[in-house]
Order: sequence, then C-alpha cells, then structure tokens
Amino acid sequence: MVWTKQMDGGFGDLLRGTVHLYQLSKKMNFKLIVDTQLYPVSQFLMSEPHAHSEYVIQNQSKIIRAINVTESFIVKLIQNNKHQSTPILICTNYGSHEQSAVQRMSDDCKRFMRSLLIPTPEFKTYFNAKCAELKIPTTYSILHFRLGDDELMHRAKNAPHYNELIEYAVSNLKQTLNLFVITDSLNFKKHLIQALPHFSNRIIPTIPIHLACQNTTAETVKDTLFDFMLLANAAFIKTHSTYGWISGFVSWVSGVFNVPLMNLKPQMKLMNAFVLQTMMTPAKLPPSPPMHKLMSMSILKPGRSQAFKKMF
Repeated sequence: MVWTKQMDGGFGDLLRGTVHLYQLSKKMNFKLIVDTQLYPVSQFLMSEPHAHSEYVIQNQSKIIRAINVTESFIVKLIQNNKHQSTPILICTNYGSHEQSAVQRMSDDCKRFMRSLLIPTPEFKTYFNAKCAELKIPTTYSILHFRLGDDELMHRAKNAPHYNELIEYAVSNLKQTLNLFVITDSLNFKKHLIQALPHFSNRIIPTIPIHLACQNTTAETVKDTLFDFMLLANAAFIKTHSTYGWISGFVSWVSGVFNVPLMNLKPQMKLMNAFVLQTMMTPAKLPPSPPMHKLMSMSILKPGRSQAFKKMF
C-alpha cells in the first residue's frame, strides 16, 4: 500500500483502504508493507525504510490507483500478480463507509495502524507547545463539523447552513466543559469565531486542507495533522457531517485509537422533528427527551481501552 496524493482522496480514505488491505492480508496470507514516503504527512511521522523503499521511488508510474473498487477487484489483482518478483504497488480507498466496518477492526489491526501514525519527536514537541498556547488541557473532547469537499477544497460558503450548525455548537459548548471545535471549512470556522466571540478560545485556529491537493505546504499539512492528533488523544468526539456517512477523518481515528464517537446528526434530526411536530400538534406529543438521553442514543464506540494509551 503506497500512500500517495495520486489517489485524490483524503486522509480518511487512505486509512480505510489500509485497514481493509491489512484485513485482506490476513485472509489471503500476503505480506502488507505500507509506504508513506510520498504522502505529505510522512515528514511528521516516524517511518523506517523497508526493502522496497527505493523501488517505490523509482516506479511511481506503476502505482495502481484502485479507487472506489470492490474487494473482489483487489483479490483478483493480487491473485493475478502474486508470482511476480517485484511488489504490487497499490493505492486504494476500498472498503465500507459503514461504522460497523470500523467497529470490526481487531486489536492486531489497530496496533498495525497505530504503528504507522507515530509522530516524530519534533512533531510531539510542536503538538505539546501548540496545546499549551491554545490552553488545551490534558483531558478534553472534540466537536467536529464536516461540511464537505466544496468547503474544504474550493472554499465554498453556505451561510444559511452555518446558522443552523452554530445553534448546535452553542448548545454543546455550553453543556460540555473543555470541548474544542475543529472543522474542515475555513469559512465556517471564521463564521463561528465572529458569531461566538465568547467561545473563540475553544475554536481551534488551524487552516484545514485536503491532503490530496497539490498546493499543500509543510505548515498546512502540520495543521491537519495537529487536528488529527487532537482527535486521536481526545476523551471523546462529537461529529456532524453533511454527507450521509460519518467523516472518515474522525471515524477511523475513533476506531484505531478507541476514542468514543458520537454522531450528532441523528440528534439534530430528532430534535428538529420534535420541534416541527410540537408546532403542529403540541397537545399530542410526549415531553422532549433529556439531552443526556439524546447523547447516549448516538454513542458509536465503547470507552477507551487500557491497551491503547494516548501518544502525548
């Protein structure tokens, strides 16, 4: 598995493809090597050279982009090339978006994935210094908003949608101590800071980028990895996505690092439906469920396992 920007996918896509290739390697008994040297975050992650490192560099044109393919495609590809003397170079995002796929990860798979995501000593120093600068305590949680690739890659702006999300941000920030906001939309982040100046110290001021973009720089990649490591070391994550699935950027972090994940979208639909029905037929409706019960309905992962400790 070669991590490369050629895939045109995000970090979550790469993690999903790597997890599913690892699981397939156990079924088909082949050796999986993950090469990260061509991907932007590699400069901030620990990486040991492997026997085929130079081969990857010299043969980038041979990397197979297996994008949005089925497992049967991957299986056939491996079977057809298993007798060749050189490694199969593949970059893929294959695998399910479903949260059940995240939850099926074995501890061996989690350990393998964590071994790929160990920050360098220099990045650890940077992370700790930035947390101190932003006054992020040792124990904290994350409120994450995924507004989509138009916002992330093209800096599109959807202000009416922002106003709906701001109301929910306020509700969560008020009720949860040491809850910090990250989002893939720079415009929404600016809108939040302007609309909620009293909460501005809890909105992480990183610049979100799509790691497949060609205009990435060391500093913008560092910002994205800072957000990623904040998620990996959080006590829990609350997330909302404009898509029909949970953002891979948070769901695979949750799975690999055993961070409890709460999907806010079902809660928003439930509360909006309740408000609408109350306006129409108030006398026939039961009382609104307490917020803590709404929260418990959307917990997608158990608590942090003792076998998986924080990195920082």
